[in-house]
Amino acid sequence: MNIDFADIVDGTVKVLVAGLLFGAGLPLLFTLGMRLWDAGSVHEDADGTMTLGKHAALWTAYLIFAIVAAAVVVGVLYITHKSIDHYLGIELF
Repeated sequence: MNIDFADIVDGTVKVLVAGLLFGAGLPLLFTLGMRLWDAGSVHEDADGTMTLGKHAALWTAYLIFAIVAAAVVVGVLYITHKSIDHYLGIELF
């Protein structure tokens, strides 16, 4: 029985990178999108006047939300691609 430590380390690094990307990266992007969405929203000042937010921040937030949603959809499809191929005959990846 030969143990290939290079393959073990390679697999461990891949899992670690994926965990950091999806475990910390996507929530970080979502949080950034929420901050930008707030900066782009209309705010009420103390004297009751309404201040218009920044349009660029709002559209950037929408773009970030679309990226996060696409990553979630791709992740779910990747997890279920064998079932989709088996039951529907659609080969995704």
